[in-house]
Amino acid sequence: MNKKVISIGFVVLLFGVSIVNLLVPQKEFSESENRYLQTLPSPDLEDIASGKFSQDFEKYTADQFVGRDGWIGLKTLAELAMQKKDNQRVYFGKDGTLFDMGEAIDEDRLVRNAQAVAALARALKAENPDFHASTLLIPTASAILTDKLPAFAPVPDQAAAMETAAALLKDDAPLHDATALLKSHTDTPLYYRTDHHWTTQAAYLVYAAWAEQNGLSPLPADAFREETVSDSFYGTLYSKANLPTIKPDSVTAYVPVQPIEVSVTYDDGTVEDSLYKEEFLSQKDKYSYFLGGNHAKVEITTGTKNGRVLLLVQDSYAHCFVPFLVAHYERILVIDPRYFKEDIAAYARENGATDLLALYNLPNFAVDQYAANISPQ
Repeated sequence: MNKKVISIGFVVLLFGVSIVNLLVPQKEFSESENRYLQTLPSPDLEDIASGKFSQDFEKYTADQFVGRDGWIGLKTLAELAMQKKDNQRVYFGKDGTLFDMGEAIDEDRLVRNAQAVAALARALKAENPDFHASTLLIPTASAILTDKLPAFAPVPDQAAAMETAAALLKDDAPLHDATALLKSHTDTPLYYRTDHHWTTQAAYLVYAAWAEQNGLSPLPADAFREETVSDSFYGTLYSKANLPTIKPDSVTAYVPVQPIEVSVTYDDGTVEDSLYKEEFLSQKDKYSYFLGGNHAKVEITTGTKNGRVLLLVQDSYAHCFVPFLVAHYERILVIDPRYFKEDIAAYARENGATDLLALYNLPNFAVDQYAANISPQ
């Protein structure tokens, strides 16, 4: 009788949860994880035969499971109670700092992408001897905040990757290595504890050093007023852990004491007079406050009338870096190769680019399959 009761209870629980999952309205987007979710796939003979339907259905059951965020948090708490240092998606570091376990260095991809940047710089320099190019590959928290990592946590060798990239970029688009600078300022909040991005504070430090190395006069720190625009930021790494004991991050903007006029044209034709999108401060993805998140291209015209036009080929690490550049360029052409499908070299020529900066976080640059599109077509 006991076995029958247990068996019946299990069947009721199994089918009950399945029915509830089907009845509860589907969510298309998860603000917590900042990604689109798999919805119920439509049966298709071709998909069924290829196995795609079963794969999509498995993703659907995982993404649409009732109370999914709560179950992830409960699983994480259980793993911490067992003294685990990760949940197979993030490392649990000291002081509530989370590290992405998914970081990797693809040596072949790194070489191809660095060669693409060098090729673009050579092509543009061939037509303009005064053209200036440089590269910033920013090490992530796992390479800088090593004292906060769990003991013996395996992380990619970013120092070796930086050396490989520097050798390939050489004189075409010289690499500025900010590793030592960032390691010497670990008393500053350099990275968000709950997100994979660096902070505005870190971006300013690197901007000042990079600008000086590249013949620009960096604005001093007292030219800006630090303003906390949010103290409730839970980023992408938090979403992978969903651990309720972790405190939120603060988001800081560097507001110029002497404002510089800007006109920002987004790829959808929208024109605004600010580099910031305040509506994101009330949403999950608060880092998109900077430049409105990812776009194929953003064209910025500034009040700096010096004729210099910067082509900025980048990932989202550049978004909080851009406000420091407006003092040095009349126009800034922000390109994301993941979405920009035109010939970047032709676009640079059409817009009279005089400078090139490639700015990525290093592990992302080393795996990005679209960065090779930087090379002239």
